[in-house]
Amino acid sequence: MRERLRGLVMELWDGDDPRPATRLLGLALAPGEIAFRSAIAARSRWFDRTPATVPSIPVVSVGNLTVGGTGKTPVLRWLGDWFRRRGIRTAVVVRGYGRDEVALYRRWFGGDAVFAGVDRHAGVRAAGKGGFQLALLDDGFQHRRLARMLDILLVAAEDPWRIRMLPRGRYREPLGAAGRATHVLLTRRTASRRTAEAWNERLVRVSPGAPVLNVEMTMGEWLDLDGGPVRPPCGDVLAVCAIARPRAFATGLGRLLPEARIELAPYPDHHEYTAGDVAALLSRRAGRAIVCTEKDAVKLARHRDLARHAVSVGFRVGGEPRGPLLAALTSMADRL
Repeated sequence: MRERLRGLVMELWDGDDPRPATRLLGLALAPGEIAFRSAIAARSRWFDRTPATVPSIPVVSVGNLTVGGTGKTPVLRWLGDWFRRRGIRTAVVVRGYGRDEVALYRRWFGGDAVFAGVDRHAGVRAAGKGGFQLALLDDGFQHRRLARMLDILLVAAEDPWRIRMLPRGRYREPLGAAGRATHVLLTRRTASRRTAEAWNERLVRVSPGAPVLNVEMTMGEWLDLDGGPVRPPCGDVLAVCAIARPRAFATGLGRLLPEARIELAPYPDHHEYTAGDVAALLSRRAGRAIVCTEKDAVKLARHRDLARHAVSVGFRVGGEPRGPLLAALTSMADRL
């Protein structure tokens, strides 16, 4: 029953299922959405009047308006790699909701560069005391108590066009909140170019002071569950993921492996895999390779019976920062 309800919520959030049960659920959640909108509006008015705390080191925030699925984790790595190539000691400050993101950041940046905890201020202070010159704030768009040099907002071209807020939809803030951003990145994985163009025009209207940069998310770096390079799998696959948009993962795999039949085994976002989950997946495998995301790999790697049958595939940001974003990043780097 819980899984069926979760499926209905996902269909409602993605706005692509007209079934009566989904519409009925939307009506039931409408009062909750109204209350949430009111609370967010009051919160925004309070922050508009309250000065933010200036941190000890410069902060670049990367966040979104929706619940997951915009490519925040690979974008943060993209920015971190850009700064580190210029010799700037860069830390990641993350709330730590979901062990997968923290583990990935530690794999990419090193354990000493990741500061996880509910208190973001304390994380930035600790990074400064540790000799880091810059802090990348994970999922920081709504964390307005902390001042930042750059406030980068991600919007996915796959995001629902209709702005329905929690609990009735994916949005944590209305689209007009994009006006707070210094830069908006429109990420695209599976959406058509026409859809991306429509989103671009919409974002330009709602955030006239923030340049909009289109960013392609590429998929295709094959790794074992410990992060080492491997060859792509042969034959059919069982696609395992616990991410916000599992169908986008399956679609991307279909493009990478056009000859393979792909069966999707989705779990809730940030799901912690149990021994029972692993046993069920191994039983379901039926001789096929298991393919998961990098976020899933860091959690599944400890289950060695599964890991020897599994590979992961990563998402990356295509190209380098450009235009106004490059100018802003370069200006920051020159001052550090």
